[in-house]
Order: sequence, then structure tokens, then C-alpha cells
Amino acid sequence: MELKIRGILESELKEFSSILKEAAEWLRNNEMEMWSDNQLSIDTILKNNTVKDLFIGFVNNESAVAVILQEQDSLLWSDETPSLYLHKLAIRRKFAKKGLPQQMVEWAKLQAEKKNKRYLRLDCAADRMKLCNFYEEQGFKKVREEVILGKYPTAFYEFEVIM
Repeated sequence: MELKIRGILESELKEFSSILKEAAEWLRNNEMEMWSDNQLSIDTILKNNTVKDLFIGFVNNESAVAVILQEQDSLLWSDETPSLYLHKLAIRRKFAKKGLPQQMVEWAKLQAEKKNKRYLRLDCAADRMKLCNFYEEQGFKKVREEVILGKYPTAFYEFEVIM
């Protein structure tokens, strides 16, 4: 399945948000709640990111997968190592189990390489073994775990792009 990934236009903010909300609803329905609707609102997304950080992958011109790629994440990563940060990788259920998240991660690795970043980094729920295994299968190494905001066990991963 061919995935075409590109940065979104401002007019596609609602579409981007809808992919994240669909994934969040599926997680909630499967007793794995991760993001609240408020966290995925356009206002909240733009409070923490710029439009240039937001990307959608399309299959046959239909939005299938979304991701946020940031140049900085000083809230969760304190060092100055040149890195790109991956957040909120989400897929529409219609496209589940077709390898699209893997393609999106590979694309993100290429973006990090093009930008001469040493690492592609991310954080995820440490108590979600399938999620942690997914990232480890993509070549990410866990560098630490900590509890965020006193209640969220979080695993921090990085993929070394430039050695």
C-alpha cells in the first residue's frame, strides 16, 4: 500500500485532528485511553506545535495516518543533542494492520537524516507493551523510563540516525 506523506495545509487542521481523535476513540473503546478530546483539539495542537510540524500520510488521496515531528522538545528531553521528535503517531482504523505506521516511522527517520539530526526521539506509555514493542521493532532503543506528572509511566526512546 503506497503512502504519500506531506506537511499539512492550514485548511487541513480539522482533518489532522480527526485522525488523532479517531485513534483516541478506538483506544478508549479498547480500555487503553491515551489522549483526551481536548488534547486533540485544533487549539491545543496549535498551542504546542506549528502547522509545519504536522504531517498526514495519504493512501489514494485519502488521509490515513498522522504524526507530529518537532525540532525541539525541551519539556521532556533536556539535552542539546540535535534531534527530531516524533509525537502522536495515529492511524485511521480503516487502514490498520497494513504497515502504514511503520512506513511513517521510516519516513520520519529520513526527515531526521535530511535535517542532520543525530536522533529521532519519542516518548510513549511505558505500560503499553505492544506500543513499546512496536517502536523497538523499528530500531528504537529505550533510554529511560519515568513517571510524568506523578501518574503517567513514560518510556523514552531514540533511534540513532547519524553516528
